[in-house]
Amino acid sequence: MAQKVLELEPLKKKKLELVLVETEFPVQWGIEKAENPEDDWNLRLISDAYVKAVDVLLEKHKPKFAVEELGMRSRDEFEFDNPLAAVFKKKGVAYDTVDIDENALGYLVSVLDPYQKLYSDLMDEAKTIKASGDKSKKATLQEIMVHAEYLKAEMDAEIETIRLKIREAWMMMGILDHAGKIDAMSMTAMFICDSSHFDGLASLAEQLGIDTVKINMKKSVKSIPDSKEVMDFLKASVLEVSPIKVKTKSVQEKILYMFDTDAFASPFDINMAYDAGFNVVIPFSAVTAEKVTRLVQDAMFSRKPDAPTCFFVGGSNVKEADKIADVIKKALFAPFEHPVVVDPRGSHTTASAVVAKTVEMAGKHGWDGIAGKNVVILGTGPVGQIAAIIAAKEHAKVTFVETWDKASEDSVKTLVNALNTEAGKDATPITPVFAATDDKKLPVVKDADIIWSVATAGVQILSKAVMEKLSGTKLVVDINAVPPAGVEGMKAKHEDKEIYPGIFGTGALALGGLKYITESNMLKQAADTKGMKLFNYDVAYETAKTVLFGKKVVVAQ
Repeated sequence: MAQKVLELEPLKKKKLELVLVETEFPVQWGIEKAENPEDDWNLRLISDAYVKAVDVLLEKHKPKFAVEELGMRSRDEFEFDNPLAAVFKKKGVAYDTVDIDENALGYLVSVLDPYQKLYSDLMDEAKTIKASGDKSKKATLQEIMVHAEYLKAEMDAEIETIRLKIREAWMMMGILDHAGKIDAMSMTAMFICDSSHFDGLASLAEQLGIDTVKINMKKSVKSIPDSKEVMDFLKASVLEVSPIKVKTKSVQEKILYMFDTDAFASPFDINMAYDAGFNVVIPFSAVTAEKVTRLVQDAMFSRKPDAPTCFFVGGSNVKEADKIADVIKKALFAPFEHPVVVDPRGSHTTASAVVAKTVEMAGKHGWDGIAGKNVVILGTGPVGQIAAIIAAKEHAKVTFVETWDKASEDSVKTLVNALNTEAGKDATPITPVFAATDDKKLPVVKDADIIWSVATAGVQILSKAVMEKLSGTKLVVDINAVPPAGVEGMKAKHEDKEIYPGIFGTGALALGGLKYITESNMLKQAADTKGMKLFNYDVAYETAKTVLFGKKVVVAQ
């Protein structure tokens, strides 16, 4: 038998209206059929009330043909004792099934087999470790469980994609095949399916030039008797199924207004916003706090209060960006309240990725997070500042080091005072240090457990000579992707790599993936948020932790 190939092409010289009708009960579907040999009743769960409702719809829409989602049933099971078949036959309407081709489904399932086998092996190993009671393998167990959860999430996502998008494409192809065989320029078809497919099928139909009507089925029980006897209930009660046409809401575009302090808005952030689901991204350059109130008011007053509007603050001038964010928040008021994303030049998402990645590294080396650890931050720019605040909130002992020789002790002290204020009274105080030369840096990093190199790109902060004088276990993260590396000996692709004896490093490329996913997920959250919510480093760090560990970690406010 020839392999069927999925091809969706618009009907040629034909106009089709597709009436989507909700099944009486949800359609069960999985990649494998459940085995239950004891259940040989072969029940057909379709009530007379549902059959009558379908009959009413047939009279109203007069379809040329009708199809039904096959789901987990075989063809024989579909045809057995099917009361709908008699209704369609009486009306002279062709009635068939559509669903994914069995060979195509078999191939997709086979692709998942190695993942399922690996997941099973990981869970078996985890059971073995738990049964042993060996606490020294706690870090290994954690790593196994994290990998297992990643695998499961990936498999679940793939199965859901098959259940919805892929099957919907195959079902639509079946509908097109039936329509193509009918000699009519214009026709209506009826598709009985689970309502979870309505949106996906409607989207496909729109692309193919097909009009759709969505019909949900309201189900209720009338005339419930006072008697508690089952047979009395069955005799006296009446099932009622009422077709209800789904009113399609007018779709409002998700608009992101991007306020950038620089001469040109960042193409990186613009692309990220579109990929996150915003329909329209409008960048404004050289924005200042003084100018932004009028822009915000024009943006929100020109749309309905509940319209999906969002504001993004970016640019290399972090202080001005913070001022802009404050002005935006003050300009918003009920009912005109919208989400605000703050990530000037990626500082909030990058810093969040640095801290979260370090927490992951710490777990692999048997540490319980970064609380109480000596964290040395080399570089006082936007990323360093945000990283210092997050680490202080995580109760690490943070030393904030200014390495620029044209700065001073006073300047770094002033900056740290502001950072401590932002971090709050519950955070561990940040300590300022001015160290522009190797002999000044060495005593600072010597006592460090964790070192973050977050200074200007293309500038080496720690030389090989300094690194070789360090001892003990140290975790190092370097965000510099432009040669030379911030830490000599570090490569951008390194991930928890031992770069010197006992010193493990993670480079910019290994970190970049987490930063990208963090920003993407945060923008997606903002795109779907109604009302005022500030998406800053607090949300970014929580998002990064969720990406790595699958759970939310709330940072102290």
